[in-house]
Parts: sequence; structure tokens; C-alpha cells
Amino acid sequence: MDSQRIKDDDEAVRAALTSLKTATGIPVTMYATLLPDNRLQVTQWVGLRTPALQNLIMEPGSGVGGRVVTTRRPVGVSDYTRANIISHENDRAIQDEGLHSIVAVPVIVNREIRGVLYVGVHSPVRLGDKVIEEVTMTARTLEQDLAVNSALRRAEGGKVGAAKSGRVMNGAEWEQVRSTHSKLRMLANRVEDEMLRKELEQLCDQMVSPVRVKQSTKLSARELDVLSCVALGHTNVEAAEEMGIGAETVKSYLRSVMR
Repeated sequence: MDSQRIKDDDEAVRAALTSLKTATGIPVTMYATLLPDNRLQVTQWVGLRTPALQNLIMEPGSGVGGRVVTTRRPVGVSDYTRANIISHENDRAIQDEGLHSIVAVPVIVNREIRGVLYVGVHSPVRLGDKVIEEVTMTARTLEQDLAVNSALRRAEGGKVGAAKSGRVMNGAEWEQVRSTHSKLRMLANRVEDEMLRKELEQLCDQMVSPVRVKQSTKLSARELDVLSCVALGHTNVEAAEEMGIGAETVKSYLRSVMR
């Protein structure tokens, strides 16, 4: 249901904003949702002093957020109203809030921009590389959370509160997936070659795509172990070595699972 989807995703965004403020000490964190018409709307925030930016809708391509959406890359400015790399349709709202330095990072799920994550300060100081890296890492974690929410909804057929059957990855396994996903997303951001960047983004998508298994199928312990290895990105040979069995046996288990 849409209401459940919005609730789950809103909670993920709220957690990201709170975590980011705690990790960086930056007073303002915001999230703008990309609307169907390609405009951005500030939908969640922490630390704003005025209502100037609350629920603000920004035209396509405008300001820091618009440039982020256009380039699909992080953008930072140390003096917003004087920055020459952005347009200035939103200057009035920025001035009313009193923000100077802003860093914004895209949040991308399944190769589609879902929104923009911001941090900002009320003084003209340059936000260093460590802050930019922290914002980027938080955006990658948020992407993972949103992608997992989406994958769970697909697996449950969109039903609220549907029972989850079979073995699920434990916290340590999910953390490994999350960490690898974040590193891949950061690597993709640094790649200039568009084709290679898309291939890396496809790998990110595959990490959170659910394995299609018939609900009536009851998997054996060995089949579940094989699926877990594959979900963590192991090849058949690596999975075989991990489990102490032959590669052909791994293939046999996978064929059985996918019937």
C-alpha cells in the first residue's frame, strides 16, 4: 500500500537526517524528494531556524539540488548566493534561513534519483572533504534502506504485515551487503566513463533485487545456505569453497531453488 511505503521510506529518511547531524555536528540536515515533474520538494529537515525552506518546491535544475539532479553527483558551495556553479532562483529562501555553506548528494535507487540529501551551516565556512564523505556515506546507506524497503514490498506482494518466510540474512550479513553497496555507489560517483558508471549502478541494483522463489517451495538447509552465499555476491566456485562442496553441487542446488 502507498501509505505503508511512504511511512517506511519516511522513517528511513528521518533516521538518515538524525544520524548525519550526529555524525557531523552540522546544524542543518534536509531531504528533498524528486517529484514526478522533476521538481524537488524539501519534505524533511532537522535544525532549520525559519520556515523559509520547509516544504519548499524548487524548479528543475535550480540551485544546488537542481545541479545534483542534473549531474547525478555531489555538489558543494561555501557561499551559496555568490556561487557561480549554480543558478540562483532559490536565493531568497536561502537568505531568509541564513544558510551559507551547503553540500548536497543524490539519493539513487535502481538507477533513478529518489531525492537529494543536504547539509548546511549558517556561516560562510568551507565544509571539508570529511563532511562531504560523511554525507555521501549517509546517502549510500539511505539508498540501501530504501532499496531494501522496495525489495521487501515486492517480495510480499505489497501486502502490509505479510509474514516473512524462510531464512533471512542476519544483521552481520546485511551489514556486509550494506557496506559493499555503499562502496560501489561511492566508486560509481567517481567514475567519469558513463557506460562503466551504469554497469556499477546495475551491480548495486542486483544486490537488493529479491531472488524469485515460489512461495510454495520449501527449501532445504543446504539450498538456503547456497542462496545466502549467492546473495552476498559469491560465485559458484566461491560458494562451493565456503560450504565445502563441489561447484557442480552448488549449480544443482541453484537449479532446484529456481524451479
